[in-house]
Formats: sequence, structure tokens, C-alpha cells
Amino acid sequence: MELERIVSAALLAFVQTHLPEADLSGLDEVIFSYVLGVLEDLGPSGPSEENFDMEAFTEMMEAYVPGFAHIPRGTIGDMMQKLSGQLSDARNKENLQPQSSGVQGQVPISPEPLQRPEMLKEESRSAAAAAAADTQDEATGAEEELLPGVDVLLEVFPTCSVEQAQWVLAKARGDLEEAVQMLVEGKEEGPAAWEGPNQDLPRRLRGPQKDELKSFILQKYMMVDSAEDQKIHRPMAPKEAPKKLIRYIDNQVVSTKGERFKDVRNPEAEEMKATYINLKPARKYRFH
Repeated sequence: MELERIVSAALLAFVQTHLPEADLSGLDEVIFSYVLGVLEDLGPSGPSEENFDMEAFTEMMEAYVPGFAHIPRGTIGDMMQKLSGQLSDARNKENLQPQSSGVQGQVPISPEPLQRPEMLKEESRSAAAAAAADTQDEATGAEEELLPGVDVLLEVFPTCSVEQAQWVLAKARGDLEEAVQMLVEGKEEGPAAWEGPNQDLPRRLRGPQKDELKSFILQKYMMVDSAEDQKIHRPMAPKEAPKKLIRYIDNQVVSTKGERFKDVRNPEAEEMKATYINLKPARKYRFH
């Protein structure tokens, strides 16, 4: 959850800085998860020419944020390198916290019970001082990366978090009045959205639930099974039966038996036909 929050805040700030007029409606949980997966595959070493396909990453981001391909490749690589370092630091802090709590929970029994509490107090003080220093460093680093106008929003809305102020200001494309109006409308719609530590963040910066993310991906990318897809299209039956084809040779009707030759008869005149005689005797009819 914390890693996705870091990726979303850094990506929004990067796009808003280099593309002030860009449409940020395409930045959602899907693209944040994609960037986080790319950074996890790269590992702590960060992007390089061998393990990072800059063209594929730029094409994917261009599909969600039009104009992203115009950003110089070196700037994108520096952003990914910096973001990879932030994620590795966050993972190290998450790994150190449970280990320190486990060490504090396991207090071995020593033969000097009077000196052990003093040592524990000193360790706790040093751990608290280190945690305070880390928190202060994070706060100063976050203040340096804030967009112009975020401090004004935090003064006007004390219950608003830094991530939410950054998101609203990026959504308003740097317009402070529109960002204030969006925060006021969001507060009037539901006060429950401003209560609780996790509710301070907008929906796109919160860690998505597994069921919500699954339903969102299915709804956006699944093939729509509509009534049009279930129709069966059949060809129209011809209104009239097709005519039988007759083969012609020299414009003369012939049979279709496959003869290789034909009789060519010259037409005879009627006078010539009148000279013909029938040599066959006439049939005799006998009546009984």
C-alpha cells in the first residue's frame, strides 16, 4: 500500500511538472500497479539499458497520458532511477521495523537485572531519536517535492493530507481556486471520506482492494457480451432461382457431354428442301 502511494505521488508530480496541460484522468490503479511492477522487476539497481525497455514503457505511458512520449528519455530514466531508490528505502524501513519490534519483545534473562533496564532505556532513546530524524528527513524531502500551492491548501484544509492536496492540485492543472472548489465539494458530499487515517487519501491514492481491482480490470478490459454478439447472421436467400448455364460454341447451342468436335452444317435454302423425296414406303394400316 505504501509503495503504491509513493509511486502515485511521484508519477503525478512528474507528469504535472513536464506536461502541465496533460489529462490525468487516465492515471488510475492499473497504471500505478504497472509502474510498481516494472520497478520491482528492475530491483534495487534501478533501470539500465540491459534490464529496462524504455520504448515499451513510453508506449504504455503514452496510451494512458497523451504527450508522455514527448518527454526526453533521459528525464524519464532519471525519474525511474529516483523512484527506484525511494522504493528501496521504503522497503528497508518496512523490513527494519518488524525486526526491531521482535528484538525488543525478546528480552533475555541476564544475571545483572539492575543494569539491563538502563541498557534498554538507552536503546529505546537511540531508536526514538533515529526514528525522529528519519521522520524529519522525510518531511523535509516531501516539502521540497511539493507542488506550488499545496501549502496554501494545507492551511485552508487542515484535515487534508499532503497526497490529497497534490492530487487535487494536479487534477485542477495548477488552478488553486478550482482545487479549493473540488475539496469543498468533496467535503460536502460525504464527511465520512475525511475521517480515519486511510480515508484522508483520495480513492486513486489509496491501496485498492483485491476484489475492487479485479472488478475494475474486468469491467475496463473484458470483452462485452452484448445482445449484438449473440445474433446469428445468415445470408439472404435469393428471390429467384439461378438460371442454368448453357455453354455456347460460335454462338451455337451444343450439348454438355464434352464432345471435342461438332458438325458444321450450312443452312439450305427452301428451294433445295423442296427437291427432297422420301424413299421410305408408306406404312400400311390394317383395320380389323
